[in-house]
Amino acid sequence: MAAAKSGRDLVAYFAGHLANLVNGNDHLGDGEPHADVRAFRLYEKVQRLLTGNRQYAEGLVGVWAYPAPADVEQAAEHYFDIVLDRPIGRRGDKPSSADNLRAAVADRAAGPVAASEPGEALSTWKALTGGPARIRRFTERQQLYGLSNLILKCLDASNRPYAEVLRLGLCPRDWLVGDETVPVNTLKATNAFLKHLKAAMGGEYGRRPSPEQLAAAFAAAPIPGCADANAFAATPFGGAVLSRLAGQDHTFFVSFDDIEATIADSVPDEDDAPLMDAEEALPLLEQAVRAGVVEADEKALLAAILDGRPLAEAMRSDLGLRRRLKQRFDNDLEAYVADLSGRVAAFMRSAAG
Repeated sequence: MAAAKSGRDLVAYFAGHLANLVNGNDHLGDGEPHADVRAFRLYEKVQRLLTGNRQYAEGLVGVWAYPAPADVEQAAEHYFDIVLDRPIGRRGDKPSSADNLRAAVADRAAGPVAASEPGEALSTWKALTGGPARIRRFTERQQLYGLSNLILKCLDASNRPYAEVLRLGLCPRDWLVGDETVPVNTLKATNAFLKHLKAAMGGEYGRRPSPEQLAAAFAAAPIPGCADANAFAATPFGGAVLSRLAGQDHTFFVSFDDIEATIADSVPDEDDAPLMDAEEALPLLEQAVRAGVVEADEKALLAAILDGRPLAEAMRSDLGLRRRLKQRFDNDLEAYVADLSGRVAAFMRSAAG
């Protein structure tokens, strides 16, 4: 499980969950040396994770941004296509974050490794599932942290456009698919423009901004490809952004900070240190227990995960945890750990603030 760091706790937790699922930690015990990487089975687990955990559904997938009749399952499918299966390009001759992830998975191969097309830009998903069908499990804690960190670096790249669209209050399906795809630099610039525009409007939303307010915001944060604010407003994308601000569409108004926290401005390629080790995390878990955020046995479960023990093995040794899993989560271990992680993440944010 990945731990919170630098405002990216939700994405980091999701990266940690992916690492544990790929490693078979949701169903394999300590004595199992290998894990099968079955794309369809893994896809089903990821979909359950995205739809069954409210924080993932709202904070990552942004189900609130999808108009009816779309539901959380459909929104999660779009998140998979737009983020997890989004090709990650290379910079010059340097390998991409997805290339590095694929190499790490291939290095654990316990059998044949499928060959990739020369020059192919890999997605996070293809890096995880397009190599060996069976791997030697990441049994050491630092090894699993390393896998989680590589997944997080991929998500920092592929999740950025999606999160930028959510920050604008728009539906990613409308602006990140096909010919309507908006470049990430335009999305970033538009969010900066919108931040200045909201400040100029003094918090009076639900109306069209004045020409003077538009001009002032554009002067502070110009948008690539547009000569002025009027030119931006005349584009379909600009019109959608301003209509959103004026409250003339179907979506809810989401906190800028809530979505901004899922975005990393940059992740140094050379930084492969663990996100948080057990010595750093345990004092925070103690505080969470004292605050009533988690139970004592749940703290022990998180500590076991930090020590690299498989989830199933950690659950098997505690009757209280198994009873809570059955009664509250219908034996869905992934949903339980996701909920537990979310509670701890929220507590950490509150304690830090």
